Amino acid sequence: MKKECSLVLKGMLIGLGKVIPGISGSLIAVSLGVYEKAIDAISHFFKNIKENIVFLGTLALGLILSIAFGSKIVIYLLEFCYVPTMLLFIGFIAGGFPGLYQKIQNHDKKLIAFFFLAVFGVLCLNYFSSNSNFYPQKSMESYITILGIGFLDAATMVIPGISGTAIFMILGCYSFALNLFGSLSNLQEIYSNLPYFIFFGLGLMLGVIFVSKLMYYCFQNYKNITYAFIMGFTISSIIVLLQKVFASSYTFLDLVIGIVLAIIGYRFSIKFGVD
Repeated sequence: MKKECSLVLKGMLIGLGKVIPGISGSLIAVSLGVYEKAIDAISHFFKNIKENIVFLGTLALGLILSIAFGSKIVIYLLEFCYVPTMLLFIGFIAGGFPGLYQKIQNHDKKLIAFFFLAVFGVLCLNYFSSNSNFYPQKSMESYITILGIGFLDAATMVIPGISGTAIFMILGCYSFALNLFGSLSNLQEIYSNLPYFIFFGLGLMLGVIFVSKLMYYCFQNYKNITYAFIMGFTISSIIVLLQKVFASSYTFLDLVIGIVLAIIGYRFSIKFGVD
């Protein structure tokens, strides 16, 4: 029972990571030590159906609960306690770094190149934006585009350290995705947007399956390189988030509370993030 409660809690933190702009939910999953097992469970779901259903279902329960009930709380905290909230999640992410380093079996110097390549890639994403926005139409061209958006959203959910919000902003489809998710609270809008939901959901499902298998292949065949990339994504995400934090307005008390929460988040990942 203790294990299941821990999984639900981790799922809730992953879900909150998905809600907060700039934070990768999958990176939170890495920090909490459930990412690789989740990838394996999705990639080989039918090899041990009962165990995989229990593991993924328990994790998904926490994720759904956090998105359903925690989103408004996070939005409130980001509006009124931005710096402490962001520093707490930065602490969660940073706490996973020592564990990632320990997972690398052969500390080859060439891995440094892959590490900095990942850092450079994510930092570059932070400086690009799109001036155009995607406006869907009831046409096959729009449906295929929406399917692709769903696929990309799944990819950013599965690949640690890449923010789906950042990708959507770059491609000019952030407003579309935000409005689509927002329409879930209105039955009439759900019916009106049903084709969009169907193609987005199809793309999301295909993306989760395909990218999970790709990540599983990378872990099996290029484990050290994969972890070097994830470590690069981790560091660059922390850099980007810290830039946002210190670019905002805050008081000395906000900073003190934020540092304390960052330490708590760091210690939590250290304690509960070990596989």
